[in-house]
Amino acid sequence: MAPFRQGAFTGPLAAAALLAAFWLLLVASVRDKSPTYDEIGHATAGYTYWRFNDYRMDPENGNLPQRIIALPFLVAPGRFPSINSEAWRTANFWELGEQWFFQSGNDPAALLARGRAAAALIAVALGALVWLWSRRLFGPAGGMLSLLLCVLNPTVLANGALMASDTAASLFFLAASFGWWLSLEKISPGRLLASALAAGALFVSKASAGLIIPIALALALARVIDGRPLPLVIGGARLLNGRLHRAAAIAAAVAFHALVVVGVIWASFGFRFSPFAPSKSADSQMRSTWETAVGSHPALAPRVLLFADRHRLLPDAYLFGQAYSLHYSRLRSSFFNGRIGLFGWVSFFPYTFLVKTPLPLFGVIVIAGLAAASRLWSRRGATGPPPGGGAMASIYPVLPLLLLLLAYGCAFLIVHVDIGHRHIMPLYPPLFVLCGAAAGVLGSRSLRLALAALVLLLAAEAWAVFPNYLAYFNPLSGGPAEGYRHLVDSSYDWGQELPAIRSYAARHGGEGPVYLSYFGSVDPAYYGIQAQVLHSWFKPFQLKKFPAEKAAALTAEFLRLHPGFEVAADGNGPGGRIVMFLAQPGRLRLRGGTYIVSATMLQPVTYTPGDGPWGRWNARYEAWYRELGRRAAPILSDDGNVRYDALRTGSLDDWIKTVNDFDEYRFARLTAYLRRRIPDDQINYSILVYRLTDAEVRAALDGPPAEMGPDVPIELLSSAKAAGG
Repeated sequence: MAPFRQGAFTGPLAAAALLAAFWLLLVASVRDKSPTYDEIGHATAGYTYWRFNDYRMDPENGNLPQRIIALPFLVAPGRFPSINSEAWRTANFWELGEQWFFQSGNDPAALLARGRAAAALIAVALGALVWLWSRRLFGPAGGMLSLLLCVLNPTVLANGALMASDTAASLFFLAASFGWWLSLEKISPGRLLASALAAGALFVSKASAGLIIPIALALALARVIDGRPLPLVIGGARLLNGRLHRAAAIAAAVAFHALVVVGVIWASFGFRFSPFAPSKSADSQMRSTWETAVGSHPALAPRVLLFADRHRLLPDAYLFGQAYSLHYSRLRSSFFNGRIGLFGWVSFFPYTFLVKTPLPLFGVIVIAGLAAASRLWSRRGATGPPPGGGAMASIYPVLPLLLLLLAYGCAFLIVHVDIGHRHIMPLYPPLFVLCGAAAGVLGSRSLRLALAALVLLLAAEAWAVFPNYLAYFNPLSGGPAEGYRHLVDSSYDWGQELPAIRSYAARHGGEGPVYLSYFGSVDPAYYGIQAQVLHSWFKPFQLKKFPAEKAAALTAEFLRLHPGFEVAADGNGPGGRIVMFLAQPGRLRLRGGTYIVSATMLQPVTYTPGDGPWGRWNARYEAWYRELGRRAAPILSDDGNVRYDALRTGSLDDWIKTVNDFDEYRFARLTAYLRRRIPDDQINYSILVYRLTDAEVRAALDGPPAEMGPDVPIELLSSAKAAGG
């Protein structure tokens, strides 16, 4: 372990080499991964910010990270869809993104690779800041140890190259805390400006940015109480000795930060209140309304946002995004260890941290704690209590890191966004920095060997799970193969496995029909997957609006990609040709075959409470499933006359709802059966494969229900529906 202490292995060149390798690892890990649920929407929004100076798209998910990931598209965007479209007018970034990536003749893999390569640079910057701060506190060996913990962490590796805002939030929470801490050590123009810009970047990266305010105020209070003089290097150098003088200077620094943050927010939205560029605002609208975002009886925070919007204190798109995020953080359908909930669990994020953090990191945390305690004890024993504040003077160098852990951790005990471990990703960087203290044990041979073994184990885990970092679980929960029993959505299965599904379906296509239920926002047909689509976002009835001049070609292309569909109706409508596609009877009926089911689709959390079979299967769902089957029977008939007579004699809207609802309830009954089985196979852990016979399919759909849980109170579903859940 002695070479570990030499400059060649712990200096800036070694750190730069490790960060370069980290970037390559990030890019390689997502090379064969399809877009996760939100990525294309974020990329589309970021590109429109640059290209059109318009902010209608996705304002709730971070203007700055979306701009960063869109930078490569400014050089090579391919063909971008026309903005004279319904998708543009209504801010439908999902549809516009699908058109851009998959329907405009572009290479979607190339677009995805460019955006992810840019996103990975944010993770590299995060690693560099972890190294820099730890090196400042614990020396070169501590800095290198912290950097190793960062670049080998599965959560960082899973999210670092995704076109999303979680890595950017982690970077700027750490940067804002670091910058403010440095400013409180010495107030100078350079430090103040860098700190304020970092805070501004945080506020345009994530809706949770406000958590930096109590952290900053607590640090300011600690610095005022601290007995040390405060250097002030503005208009000459001097020392502020009195607490009143320090408080006044820090208050002025806070005011400066507030002004810069407001300026950064306005700059990010083109110094314009309206979300819409003047030349593109005719008949434009956001994808939701302020009334929906704040609710009919807004609490204090939404009322503050409404006040700020009415008085144009900040850009409308920014305030709307904050209100939208706040609204949807109050109630979300989520899955946790076999339970289904709308209001979250206090234990959710502590549990995700426990099972998705590598066990070697916990070992390093223990060694770091021992090293810190030993250092503090030896210092007290040699010199007595530290001067200038006692315990505060000892803890002050790491106080911003501890406050960041405390404030962010406590906030996410009560926030109801229990859909992804990624939401607590900002907790990891300060933890990595603090773990640099473990380098202080390098003088002890036994602890040195233990530390080296833990780092090697961490590297081995990262290698073993490559490239499936999103599905990582440590052995406490049974490892990644058992993850579907504990967590889903962006903690495990976020739509990333379409290429792997394609390969698997191609290998097993001769074994009977292949059915696919996929959790994601991309049509599996774009990846050439030859499978019959089970219930997912892709419904048996598909309504498409095509430009009139391209309607024939686009209809033919849809039927080529989805050979199990046929045209049920078409006609002229506002903005072009409206075409109704309907799955053929052979696609609507299920039989024995290979059933490929995303882990998130297996759990009953993807339905809308109040509109679908949300939660466990129960007697009310069973009765309605039987009724829907009776109503949908004509559409499932092989007799074309029966089928189309039904479509002609009934309301098309009623048929669409009946058949799509039947598809939902039938799939819910099927997954109730599948949850009682062990999967026959798994694709990259998060995609489950079941091989069913005709008899097993009949038992799942028509036999006694595999589970019969309690009914969900109607008033709960009604309140969830009213709240947008």
